[in-house]
Amino acid sequence: MREILEQFGWWSAIDILLIAVFFYYVLLLVKGTRTAQMLTGVLVVVAVFLVSSVVPLTTVNWVMNKFYSSIILILIILFQDDVRHALSKIGKRSFMAANEHVASLHILDEVTRASIALAKNRIGALIVMERNIILSRYVDIGTLVDARISKELLMSIFHTSSPLHDGAVIIQQGRVSAAGCFLPLTREDNLTKDWGTRHRAAIGISQETDAVVILVSEEKGEVSLVYDGKVIPMADKEEIRKLLQRHLVDEPEYAKNSEKQLRSSSLFERVSSINGRKKS
Repeated sequence: MREILEQFGWWSAIDILLIAVFFYYVLLLVKGTRTAQMLTGVLVVVAVFLVSSVVPLTTVNWVMNKFYSSIILILIILFQDDVRHALSKIGKRSFMAANEHVASLHILDEVTRASIALAKNRIGALIVMERNIILSRYVDIGTLVDARISKELLMSIFHTSSPLHDGAVIIQQGRVSAAGCFLPLTREDNLTKDWGTRHRAAIGISQETDAVVILVSEEKGEVSLVYDGKVIPMADKEEIRKLLQRHLVDEPEYAKNSEKQLRSSSLFERVSSINGRKKS
C-alpha cells in the first residue's frame, strides 16, 4: 500500500479524474432512456464473463469467448439509435443535471380543458406527457413547436383542418415540444376490437416509456388516460384532473400505494372490464 501511495502523483490524479468525468457524462447521456436498461444487461453479461474466467465454468467461458471478438459490433448494433441521438445533442445543451419534468396545476388545467373540449367536438387526439424517460427521439420525428401549453393551441393542432392533427402532441418540461409525432404501435393482438391505430399508438408509447397519454376518441367522444399499457376511460373533468395530478405532480406519494388507490375507486372496475373484453 505504501509503495502504491508513493507512486501516486498529480498525473495519476488527473488520469483518474478524466475517467470519472467520462463515465459521469456517459451516465447522464443514457439517463432516462432505454439504453440505461440495455446497459445494465450488458454489464450483467460482462460480470458473468469475468466470473467464468475465475471459477471453473468451462462451457460458459467458451461461449463468452466466442462473443468476445464481436462485442464492439454488438454494442454498436444495440445502441446505434441512442448513440446517434446522444452525439447529436453534444454541444447543444448542458450536461448538468436538471429537472427534466415540470408539471404545474395550470398546465394540467389547460390539458384537461382541451381534452374535454376535443371529446365534446368528437375530435381525436393524442397528448403525450413526458415523465422520467426522455421522449426526444419521438420529438425529432415530428414538427417542432416549443410553445406554451394552452387549450386553444391544442384545439388548433388537433382540428381536422390542421396538417398535424393525425399525429401526437408531446409535452416536455411544461411546454408543447412537438406535434404530428409518430408513436410506436403496440404489438399486442388481444385488444378490444373497436380500438384503432390511435389506441394502439397510445398503448405502444406507454409500454415503451413511462409517459402518461391522454387519448381522445373521435368515434365515441370519450377521454381515456393511458399509462403502463393500461387504457382507463375517464368519467368527467374532475377525474381526468385528479389522475393527471397523481401521476405528474404527486407521483412519489402516489407510487407507494397506487394499486390500493386504484382498487378502492371506480377506476378499477372499468380497467377490469376492459381487460376482460381483451381476454375474451
